[in-house]
Formats: sequence, C-alpha cells, structure tokens
Amino acid sequence: TEPDWAVIECSETRAYVTLYNWHDRPDGTSPFRLSPFDGLELLVRVADDPPYPTALSIRLHGDPDKDVRRGTIGGVLLADGGFVVLSSCLPDTRGSSSYIVFDAANASLAMIRANLSLTFLLPVTYTPLPIRRADGGGYVLALLASDANRKDVVCLMPSPLPFDQPWQLKSPLFPPEKPAWFNADEEFSSQGRAFWVSLDKGVLFCDHQDLLSSSSDNVRFSYIALPLGCEVAFDPTFRTANPSKYRTMRCVGDSLRFVSIEGYTTVHSRDMVLCMWTLLIPSSSSSGDQWRKAGEICVGRLREQEGFKNARLPTHRPPTKPMLSSHEDGVVYFMLSDRHKGEDAAKYIYVFSVNMFTGRFVSSWRLPSSCAPHSDPQFLMGSDILEHIKI
Repeated sequence: TEPDWAVIECSETRAYVTLYNWHDRPDGTSPFRLSPFDGLELLVRVADDPPYPTALSIRLHGDPDKDVRRGTIGGVLLADGGFVVLSSCLPDTRGSSSYIVFDAANASLAMIRANLSLTFLLPVTYTPLPIRRADGGGYVLALLASDANRKDVVCLMPSPLPFDQPWQLKSPLFPPEKPAWFNADEEFSSQGRAFWVSLDKGVLFCDHQDLLSSSSDNVRFSYIALPLGCEVAFDPTFRTANPSKYRTMRCVGDSLRFVSIEGYTTVHSRDMVLCMWTLLIPSSSSSGDQWRKAGEICVGRLREQEGFKNARLPTHRPPTKPMLSSHEDGVVYFMLSDRHKGEDAAKYIYVFSVNMFTGRFVSSWRLPSSCAPHSDPQFLMGSDILEHIKI
C-alpha cells in the first residue's frame, strides 16, 4: 500500500474466498469450497483540497490462493449515507461476482453474493441500495428486477446473513403512471424513503417501512415524472449519450434536486443550458406537487464570465457529468475534457463548479493524471462518506 492510503477501521469483517480442493475431493462434489477470510480491507486516500479527489480501494491481504486467483475487476457503485458498496469478483477463481458493503455506523465490512437466481435476468439496476433498519439492527440491501417472464420483483438481502444466502423476494405495487420500461441510473435513500431514478424518465420511490416489514409480501411505490419536456425517448440503436453523462439527481433536505445539461445531444456546446429543478418530496397522500426551475445558465454565457476565462478552461468540448455538492447548497460540479476529435483519450480532465442559484462560475481545477482514468471520468462521483468513516 502506498503511504497516503489508510485502512478504514472495521470492528467486523465477513468475507470469503473460494478455494480449490486439489487433493481431497469426494466423488460427485464440487472441487471448490467457500472459506471464511478475514484479510479483506477497505482503504481510503483522503484529499484535503482539490485537485486531488478522495479515492477508495480494497485489498485482499494474505490471500491463500493469490498465485492462481484471477485479477480483480470491480468499482465503487455507491458511497453515500454512511454506506460504501463495491462490486468485485474477489471471492471466486471462477469469476462469480459479489458486493462488498461497508456500513460506517457499525464499522462492518461484509461480502454478499451478487448473483441472483438465474430466473431473474433483468435487473432495473445492478447497484443494491442499503436501507438502514430503524432499530439499529443492521441494514437490508434492496434491488429491483424482472424475471424472464417480465414479472417485477423486489429482491432483499438482510444483514448479517451467510455469503451464499438466497435473496428474499417481495412483489412491487407500481402506480399506473410508471413507464413500462424503467431502468435506474441512480439510487439513494432519504427521509425514510428509498429512491430509484431513471434520468430519462422519472423517479420511483417507496417507504422504508414497506421494504423492511415482515408482515407483508408487497411494496407500494409512487412515481414522479421528470420536469415537463425532460423525458428522453428510448433509442433502440443505443447511439445517443447515456443520460448519466449529462444529468444527475439527489435529495437535498426535504427536496429533490434534478440537474440537466439541456441540449447535450442536439446542439453545439455553446448553446447548451445548465439547468437545475427542485421539487418538495410529496407525501404519500399528495399528488399535485410540481418541479420548479431553481436556476439556469447558458454555456456560452458562462464562458464569457471573468472567472471562467481566467481559469483557461477548454471551450471546444461540452461540460459533462454534473455532480451536486453535498455541503454547498445550489453548487454543481461539472467535468470538462480537452480531448480533440480523432484522439482516443483526453490529455487533461478539468472540474469546475457553478452556483446554479446565481448562475455564477465558482471554481475549477485540473485532475492529476494519477487520480482518475481519463478515458472514463464516470469513475468520479460526489459523496459524503468522509463524514462517516474512521481511519
């Protein structure tokens, strides 16, 4: 480990590796066995100030099969609300995937099998949403999926459970206004509710109580469409940009904030408009609340501001990847690339921020090449996890 990486304190670790029984294998049984393992560590590299972002990493310390185990593939799926969820194929030489979940409240690190039953092939999202129990007794991972017959299901995994425990299932009760095709780009939990966001359609949400209740096999959902004119039609050719490249949503207090770079797929970058809407999260009994535009600024006008000019940011590429600040209300971060047409990757990636309430440029910096893969800036995300961890 490099000197600037620190191990996050964990009072409990539940991890497993799959070992191969080279010599002792009874006839008719699998040559693989699941073995508990306490050498899994979660590390953090803290950055006090830009341009260095905070980074998370995992380490398998003392792996008994390290010489034959395949290389790890994974990433941070979620880092918010006191939880970190990572994807990884760490436990299995055969490539089976798992979720690694860090719960800051209980300082616990757990490995959970990601593979759902083969009958559930169409997940609405591959990122499980951790829902904390009100009594402090751990959490539940929640996934939305459809089976091969297009029947919708809610998949739940309470903690703590053994690694190979099957997921529990409930039936969702969706409102009629929910689109037939709904794929979640983001998910989060706030104010006792769980949210799944489709950045080209709208938001599905339900009460934690319905998810956690053991007295009912149903979960009742509500639906909020995106602001008028923001819905994006499905592209069967998959040639249009993924909405996560130019949109985001999260809870701020008791409101939803939605940010979009309007015109991202249709107009020149100077004519794009950075927009932010806000909506008070409705109660289960209300239905008349509407999105309100909280701020907007044309990219061309933003480039004319003195702060933007002094930062010498590239103007031949559009801004992308908006991220709402977790500690500055109304401030949104955007990314800029200096990649030119015909180049495989950018030489530099920049981050700049805008106060969407005032439409004013705030700050900018250039990401060091060692901090993020420049060919895919999607690995950068906004997070409040540093408020919760101990190192």
